Order: sequence, then structure tokens, then C-alpha cells
Amino acid sequence: MTVDTGLLGNEAQTEAQAEMSRREFLNYAWLASLGVLTAETAVVFYQFSMPRLGPGEFGGPVDIGLFDILPGIGAAPEPFNKAKFWWVVDDEGGAIAIFKICTHLGCIYSWKPDQAKFICPCHGSQFEREGKFIQGPAPRSLDRMIIRAYDPGDVLVAETNEAGDPLQVPPGSRLVVETGLRVIGEKRTD
Repeated sequence: MTVDTGLLGNEAQTEAQAEMSRREFLNYAWLASLGVLTAETAVVFYQFSMPRLGPGEFGGPVDIGLFDILPGIGAAPEPFNKAKFWWVVDDEGGAIAIFKICTHLGCIYSWKPDQAKFICPCHGSQFEREGKFIQGPAPRSLDRMIIRAYDPGDVLVAETNEAGDPLQVPPGSRLVVETGLRVIGEKRTD
């Protein structure tokens, strides 16, 4: 009597293929975890790249309030720390919002009242009250932010020009500083 082993061999082989081996399971598990990690990383990068600027936060418009909060003509600059700028009123009464970051390597400079100038503590760059370069390694004058003035009916009545000149603010105006928009300081001439 002869036994047909070809038929039994195919059935046994089909059953073996139906079961997942340990190696295949580990490969699928590794690929699935890699896929989850990639998806989580993509979500984190997307959320990080999207700005989250609430009203009044640095990087967006900051409503300062009425014009009367500015320092007087010729007075020492006043810091506005929430939006990272210095308020300055020039000799003609024009308002300037000077970005608080040094144009050399990004240090935060300060006003030195005894010397009547801005001085960067990191590398010694010095700037006049209106932000003009005096000396040091900084490549240009300090950057200025755009100021917009609105009347009581929220109509734009004045705005800093593209050269960053001091803004003549009409009395009774409400000021908004665009902290995300800067006028790059003038390159030094020496």
C-alpha cells in the first residue's frame, strides 16, 4: 500500500503559512511603532511651526493705549518689557519703538542714564537715545518697530513709514505697536 505524501505536505505547508512567525510579528510591531513615532513627530513639528500669538503678545500687534503714556520730549527712554521694546520720544515729539535686542549678536542692551545712551553688556556696542549706532561691533543702528495710531473710532490716522522715522502721533490717539514688523536699522557708516 502506498501513501500519497504530496497531499499531506501541501496541507501542512498551508497551515504553517497561516500562522505568523515570531520574526514577522516583531517586524510588524517595529514598523507600527516607527509609524506612530513618525506621526507624533510630524504633529509636534506642525504645532511648533504655527505661531500662537494672542492679543498683546510679542510677535503680533500690542495695544498700548492712549498717547499720553509715552515719555516726554527729550526724556529718558522707557522700557515696555511685555513687547520687548523701548519707548522714545525724539526732540520733535515723534514716537519711536526701539527693539530691545542688540543688532550685533542678539543680546539685550540697557539704557545707561548717567551716560545718556544704550549700551550692550555683551560686547560693548553703544547707541544714541533714538537708536543710532555710536560705536562697537554692531553692524547697524537699532531696529525699530512699526507704530500705528488710531482715532477713538478705530480709524488709522498715522503709521510709521518704511524708513522707521519717528511717528508724529495726533493727540488722543490709541497706539498699537506691531512687534512682528521691524524696520531694520541703518548700516553703520565707518
